[in-house]
Parts: sequence; structure tokens; C-alpha cells
Amino acid sequence: MSKRRALLDYVKMSRVDGLAPGEIDERIVSIIELAGEELMRLSDPSFEFVPERMKGGILTVHQRLKAELAALLNLRTVYGDLIVCRVVAGDYPWIHNQLSPYQHLRLAWLQLTQLSSMFDRSMTALDRLHNETLELLSIDVERDAADDSPQTVERGTRADRWFEVMPQCEASTLATMRIASELATADVLVAEYCDAARRELLEQIDATIQIVGSGIAGFLSRHEGELVDLIGRYNDMIENLQLRSSRK
Repeated sequence: MSKRRALLDYVKMSRVDGLAPGEIDERIVSIIELAGEELMRLSDPSFEFVPERMKGGILTVHQRLKAELAALLNLRTVYGDLIVCRVVAGDYPWIHNQLSPYQHLRLAWLQLTQLSSMFDRSMTALDRLHNETLELLSIDVERDAADDSPQTVERGTRADRWFEVMPQCEASTLATMRIASELATADVLVAEYCDAARRELLEQIDATIQIVGSGIAGFLSRHEGELVDLIGRYNDMIENLQLRSSRK
């Protein structure tokens, strides 16, 4: 109980906005450590110590909380992968004589689009699971509906156009072969096209990193105290049920 109270006090005193990656990590680690007392320790619980009439409810809460924590950890993983994506896109051209500039940029762009989709799915799942767990444990909280919608990454951004085929052009190179991956980067027009693509892709990655970081920080700022309380209540229930069972 003391760890739970200390963590709740920390949440209340912490800044609401502008969390740095290190601060985000500290908060997530603190939540996972609290969950480790009972929630994470029971990976596939049979709940022998739980009365039969309560097993269904306890298991449902257990599964919701674990899924919520998994979604939160996945969001942090996406954030880290985006940093790697930025490094890959920035170290250009990559692996000379093995990957063309186009192939290098397309690889980074594909990674960016996949990570953006993963973020959208995990952010939506995280908010849904959190609301479901609040309802299961009958916790009433005041919500500002205008500020509670999950952030998503915008689609159809400018960089997308660089990674299909080159546009039609008067140049003889492009008139005979328009598949971008087969174009010779020695061609000045192709080289300029790829350089512009790289600049726009880096801008898009930077913007996505900001959105993902803000999304995680926003969730923690709005709901970290609730999540800590939910895990604490779950831990308390398990401890009490185990204690009752041991006295029989």
C-alpha cells in the first residue's frame, strides 16, 4: 500500500505536459513494478484461492489490466522503433552497392507507415481497455470529453508520393523506365528527386515521433493516477483473497 500511495503522490506532483522520454520511461516502469506485486506475477492464474462465484469477475479484471499494460508497453516500443526509423532514414545512402537510395528510403517509409498504424491501434485499444476496467471496478472519474480522444497519425502526407513510381517527365531515362527502384541514381534528376524525398520523409518521421510521444505523455497525464489506483485495488483484492484462503 505504501508504494501505491507514494506513486499516486508522485503523479499528482509531476508536470502535466512536456514529458521527456526518460520521464515517460520512469512512469511506465513504476506502473509495471506496482503491477508486478500481483498482476504481472500471475501470468496464467487459476485463482484456486478465489471463491467460485468470484472467479469470473476477478479473471476479467486481471485480463483487462494486463491487456492495458501490454498496450501501454507497445506504445513505448513504437516510440523507440520510430527513433530507429529516424536513424535509418538519416544515414543515407545506406549500405552502398547493396541498396539504392530509393530502396533505402522506401524501407524507412514502410517502417514509418507500419509504426503509425501500430500506434493508432494501440492508442485506441489502450483508451478502450482503460475505460472498461474503470467500469469493472466501478470507479467514477470526471472526464473532459474534448480532451479525451486518442491522438492518431495523419495519413496521406506529402512523403507518400515518393515511393511508388516517378512522375512522367521529358527526360529519356524516365520515359523508358518509370519504376523508381530501377532508376539509376547517377541521373541528376533522380538524385534530386531522392534527396527531396529524404528531406520530406525526415520531416514526416519527426512529426510522427512528436505525435506518438505526446500521445503517451497525454495518456499518462490524464490517466496514470487512475491506472495506479486500478492496479492497487486489484492487488488489494488478490492479497485479501489469498489471506482468507490461507486461514481456512
